Amino acid sequence: MNQQRNTGSGFGQVIVTAVLVALAFLVGWFGNAYTNQINAVPANDKYAADIIQSYRAIVDQYVDTTAINRKQMAYDAITAMVNTLGDTGHSRFETPEEVRQENNSLRNAPTVGLGILLSGGGNQPLRIDEVFPDSAAAGVLKPGDIITAVNGKDIKGMTIEQVRPLIVGAQGTQVTLTIQRRGVAKPLMFTLTRKPFTVPLVSTYIIPGANLADIQLTQFGEDPNNAGDSTDAELRTALQQAQSQHVKGIILDLRDNGGGYLDQAIKVSSEFVAPGAGHTVYIEVTRTSRTPQPVQAGGLATSLPLVILVNGDTASASEITTAAITYNRPNVHVVGTHTFGTDTILEPIPLSDGSVLLLGTMGWLTPSGQNVRATGIIPDQVVALPDNAVEITPLVAQEEHLTGAQVASGEDPQLSQAIKDLAG
Repeated sequence: MNQQRNTGSGFGQVIVTAVLVALAFLVGWFGNAYTNQINAVPANDKYAADIIQSYRAIVDQYVDTTAINRKQMAYDAITAMVNTLGDTGHSRFETPEEVRQENNSLRNAPTVGLGILLSGGGNQPLRIDEVFPDSAAAGVLKPGDIITAVNGKDIKGMTIEQVRPLIVGAQGTQVTLTIQRRGVAKPLMFTLTRKPFTVPLVSTYIIPGANLADIQLTQFGEDPNNAGDSTDAELRTALQQAQSQHVKGIILDLRDNGGGYLDQAIKVSSEFVAPGAGHTVYIEVTRTSRTPQPVQAGGLATSLPLVILVNGDTASASEITTAAITYNRPNVHVVGTHTFGTDTILEPIPLSDGSVLLLGTMGWLTPSGQNVRATGIIPDQVVALPDNAVEITPLVAQEEHLTGAQVASGEDPQLSQAIKDLAG
């Protein structure tokens, strides 16, 4: 059975690798099994013939045979072709290793690494935004820590993609990070042993005193062999627990959530929207058709007051969910900054060596018919997060044992605004 996937790759999305790094935003169909196909070059396609002719000429005639790397030639050619489509951060080529890492993440399988979520890099400090439970970094590193060196190598000016190979490694091996911590004058050095960890799909924090449930979705994942191990299943548990504590509202934190399986986006959206005539999650677009996808029955929080948090790394399935809820429930506020802006649904096309071409074979529109690629979803309450601020997510609040006053203090102005909205 094919399963729709809604993820992506671009400027800061999260995919769990050896560290949880800013990586892919996806929207699309993800099949559990595909048959590799080798298609003959059409006789009337001179450009495809040119590609084959050029490849053969290099392999057969280039003078320095040691410089010929067939795999790299093929990978770079495919990547270049996909890039011409302009589907930035979405349609793309993935190597077998990238496919494996992404599948592990979406299926909520353990990954070996440190267990940290990074942001920044380049001309910005490389910052730890979250530390995941039961990971190598748990209890050692803190949200807001700045990484200045890895194994003694200064990483100033390096991007996350450049730093990642320095941090990743096999289980049981060690890496030393030099950290600049807020309030500590001298740099700190920590040597961590890489170990398996799992990123929670759903995290919840009942804000003390406010009687609000802060629920964070890290991605829209699902284990195909265990329907209970999915974002929607975990969300339903979180909603049931929140309602048992008689919360008066929910904050749905979709910041830095780059997507996942599309069927999970439909299920999650339907937890907050009642079914009915005209109640649509999104409009599926092909070359020849437009088909509204209806809200499903059985939602647990269709009338509970709600605020959604988003930012520039909210993409794909997260954007579909945000648009679905706010279209069907216009009184729901969206707080933060504009989302990434994706509009395609990806179909993985397996290649012969285990690599995959993720191609936008379908598109999606919001229930109102809007295409968000150019603009993203614009919050009705635009609140920026200062450069030196740390998002107070449920995981951060739990790790730091924050009080209700600390959560609402304004250090995370987006969360503070959500609390004000629901308190009002």
